[in-house]
Amino acid sequence: MIVFGLKEIVMIIEIFYHFCMLLTFTLLIYWPFVNHFKQNAFIERSKPYVTGVKFGVAGFILTLSTIDPVYGFMISSRLILLLFSGLLGGPIAILISGLIMGLGQLIISDLTVGPFIVNLNFLILTILLFFLTRKFKLTDKTSFKYFWICFIEITIVLTIGLHIKNQSIFYSVIYAIFTVFSFYFIYNLIQRVKRTSDTVQETIYLQRIDYPTQLPNNHAIEIYIQSLIKKKAPFNLLLLDIYHFKTINAEYGYQVGDEIIKQVAGFLQEYAKKNDAFVGRLAGEEFIVVLKDIAPAYAIIEASNLMAAIEKFSFRGPENEDVPISIAVGLSSYPDNGTDAQNLFKSLIAAQQHAKEHTHIPYFHANSLK
Repeated sequence: MIVFGLKEIVMIIEIFYHFCMLLTFTLLIYWPFVNHFKQNAFIERSKPYVTGVKFGVAGFILTLSTIDPVYGFMISSRLILLLFSGLLGGPIAILISGLIMGLGQLIISDLTVGPFIVNLNFLILTILLFFLTRKFKLTDKTSFKYFWICFIEITIVLTIGLHIKNQSIFYSVIYAIFTVFSFYFIYNLIQRVKRTSDTVQETIYLQRIDYPTQLPNNHAIEIYIQSLIKKKAPFNLLLLDIYHFKTINAEYGYQVGDEIIKQVAGFLQEYAKKNDAFVGRLAGEEFIVVLKDIAPAYAIIEASNLMAAIEKFSFRGPENEDVPISIAVGLSSYPDNGTDAQNLFKSLIAAQQHAKEHTHIPYFHANSLK
């Protein structure tokens, strides 16, 4: 029969306090990576190191918060942080976080035999996990296998350590309940956070993307242009319009017309990648290309080259029939033709209209408007 005295009551309060800190640290570390940093290339490259340090420091702080290390379960709850660091940052994050937690405990504490065995086991486990996860990746699916293997191993070592300290096996039972509950609770909570974040990100993505072509839509184009204007960086706008697109729809059918729009979008995407340009779809058969850091005269040359490339490109219908197309291009430049988006587009539309009306030279810059 287990009798709960003051010591056991204090221990239960510690457990709850420790769990709250564990949950808070894990969510604070995870949240930026599942939300704000998804599309940041630098953060993605440095994620293993950043994750390892963050989880390692979190585990170190949790160790400092432990009143009496002899309980063991407080020390060994570091396994949860170790596995979550691996889920987010891979083997390198496991190694970094584990070494920070394990070595930190050795440096700051005067460990007796029992806690020393538990801590040494944790360091060995960290190194083994580092090599194992390099060969067998730690993922959402495999995380439970890794957890249970490590959990059973640590429980055995913890029980031995408690036996050496002449402590009750009761502490091993508490450790088991605390660790299993904490891991599953935090794991499920993180999965819910990730699913919610993915839903939000997908909604934002769909708000800024033209679904048929997967190009930025009007809203995204406007945001991009406004960002360039705020930087006061010179740029050129090219408004492309497919000639006689209604005729293509009438002759080949709307299905072919839709397919041509997608192929033109794909062509422009490749062009944008090669030329560090931005491309989007305004509406219907109209596309916009943004060229940065070149003079208007060079933008005109680029428009001529782009028109020639499109005319030479082989656009195909569903039955592999050749569908020849040509485009008219209107151009305007910032700041020459406007210092805000409204005036830039006004000049751009006027220039494109002029280009469509003069098919012998189907590109026109707003600088030539009278």
